[in-house]
Amino acid sequence: MFAWLALLLAAASPHRHEIPAHRVDIRIAGPLAMVEVWRTVEATSHTVDNKQQGTFFDLALPPGAAMVDWEIIDGAARSRLTAQSPVQVSAGLAAALKMRRFSLPTVAMDESAAYRVHLTPLIDGEKAVLHYRYSALASCTSDGLVLAMPESLESNPVDADVAVTFEHMPDGLTVGEVTLAGRPAEMTKSRLGLAHGTAPPRAWELGWHYYDHRNQSSGVQLFAAAAKVPGIDSSKGRPRKLVGRELAILACRSSATPVQESPQRLLFLVDRSRSMGPGGVSAERALASALVEALPPSVPFSAIAFGAEATPVFRAFRMPTREAVESFAGAIDPNRLENRTDVAAALRRARDLMEADTGDEAKRTWLVLLTDGALPSAQTAEAMHKAFGSSPHSKILVLLVRQSGDEDVPRESVSAYTRFAANYGGLVRVIASGSVVDAARAVITGMASGGDLLDVHAGAIKLADVLSPGQGAGRTFASITSTAGLERGRVTVRARGLDREIRVDATPMPLAREWLDRLAAERSDKPLAWAGASAGMAIAVLPPQPMAPKPADGVVRGRMDPVVLRNALSLAFLPRARACYLSRRVAKAGDATLRGRMKLELTLERGELHEAVVRSSTLGKPDIEDCVRAAAWAVEFPRPEHRDALTTANLNLVFQPHTPEETPPDASADASAIAREIDLILGPVTLKDDFMDLIEPNKSAAP
Repeated sequence: MFAWLALLLAAASPHRHEIPAHRVDIRIAGPLAMVEVWRTVEATSHTVDNKQQGTFFDLALPPGAAMVDWEIIDGAARSRLTAQSPVQVSAGLAAALKMRRFSLPTVAMDESAAYRVHLTPLIDGEKAVLHYRYSALASCTSDGLVLAMPESLESNPVDADVAVTFEHMPDGLTVGEVTLAGRPAEMTKSRLGLAHGTAPPRAWELGWHYYDHRNQSSGVQLFAAAAKVPGIDSSKGRPRKLVGRELAILACRSSATPVQESPQRLLFLVDRSRSMGPGGVSAERALASALVEALPPSVPFSAIAFGAEATPVFRAFRMPTREAVESFAGAIDPNRLENRTDVAAALRRARDLMEADTGDEAKRTWLVLLTDGALPSAQTAEAMHKAFGSSPHSKILVLLVRQSGDEDVPRESVSAYTRFAANYGGLVRVIASGSVVDAARAVITGMASGGDLLDVHAGAIKLADVLSPGQGAGRTFASITSTAGLERGRVTVRARGLDREIRVDATPMPLAREWLDRLAAERSDKPLAWAGASAGMAIAVLPPQPMAPKPADGVVRGRMDPVVLRNALSLAFLPRARACYLSRRVAKAGDATLRGRMKLELTLERGELHEAVVRSSTLGKPDIEDCVRAAAWAVEFPRPEHRDALTTANLNLVFQPHTPEETPPDASADASAIAREIDLILGPVTLKDDFMDLIEPNKSAAP
């Protein structure tokens, strides 16, 4: 563990040599970039709060990048840092600091940092060159590809000399204009494309694009790279050697597609479940009105509000007059929320309403589903597709409305809505808080640009749920026992477009494994750390502290203020649960004195009840237990702000009559059996109908 600490014990005189300038070399191979950085570092000691500390700095990487290796250069000597676990490197760093009587820095790591580099000096002011490499997958823009370089987090950053090399691309792709830090880069004519420039210490971008001489009409550019991976297949019992692939795939969606026609009618499905909250329903209503007003005045519209049930706002499609828009806005009441999100019921109502519109189901229809993405597990893409049926002239627009500060829409919900919309074509967008007019125009522009590519797959591997115009989807994965995603040496990407299925293929560029090894394993492997030493300093490179692990079931659960939840349960639920007990049927003597306990578990998400389960009960009365479960669905629970995690409330309910529990009479007491019988008859047991107004407030009690 501490092998690298041996150099700390060597007495070395400082080496005086010319330190090269801060330099960055970038090699581009299709969708990948290999970045090499040389930077001068100086190890000095500092006094902070009467404690001696060494030098440290935080290092940020481009999004999705993976560190390959590290090296320290001291004069003519080169020492490679050893990859170890963070625990090993932390222990070695602690030993080095203790040896030098230094303390660990107490400054928190920058939020954007991928690593913290600790430099422990043997000699104050000793300089060396830190050389490291990392690989990264490029991103797509409307103009081509881009590599976003982060801001330097050092205290005294300097400009860097940048050299960019472009490897030869298969499939006839050639490099076009290259921009470096917002300026055109100087290109050198040679077999490989070369570009030079200077990068500032602040965040900057390297941008480039490829000319596609194949002139694909799909509006999608596909880039792929592959490396051979030796492995062993034991699936058939006997181990055998084979060669698999590591793949890096990047698909870019072009916005240069034919303009689509406007819809002939517009149908809104507006979520009014309690997970939306009043503010979310108001945002849905405003966005729907903005969409109606942004489309031509000849496009009629209608709407269905749904929660536990689906209710049409209009009996038929109406022209977008001011009166109709105001009537629609007034019908979507933020104060009338329902406890459940039944999307399938809303889709069935939508199908019936469209077919009833003068019998012309061939009209081009935009079905706009407005919701927050809190989707119950039973509402699957298959269930939604079955409910809506086959509708070749309908396009599905899923607009996930989120209020400011809310967590991101759950990935499972986005995937379910995307798979549903992929049966028809359209788009899936998360609408952040802001101008609803701008959001409505962006939706119409997106449909005019060809909509989104939905449910994007490379072979059997999912690349992305949604690929919007001007955006890209990337994936790096390893395949040892098969060539998943490869068909006869080519990568084929398929997705659902607005009017048809899109299929694009490309020949992967062959690369060395070091380009892909760490990038493919970054999401699954444990984080690595590095440690080493030169003659003048010891170096430890540590990632951020890992987050707390998720529960075994993989579901992160939130916490709600106990006082708020207790008040809601006390005021709204307990009277209903008590009514279930008091209205019980008395068929025999034991029913009158029924006593018992019940443990009820409520699962809440964004103020909406997802599940009510009786975990245990000593009552032995299924009718009472069912009544208590049903009563929970009638309660309006508080909605926690800015949190989507599930909240679990465990209720321990005790049921007993007002009459004290009967005890054997004392022989000396003047109490007869008749007196006890009268006491029971005069107790709190009443007929069930007297309490139905508490259990089901929307129904009047029977006379």
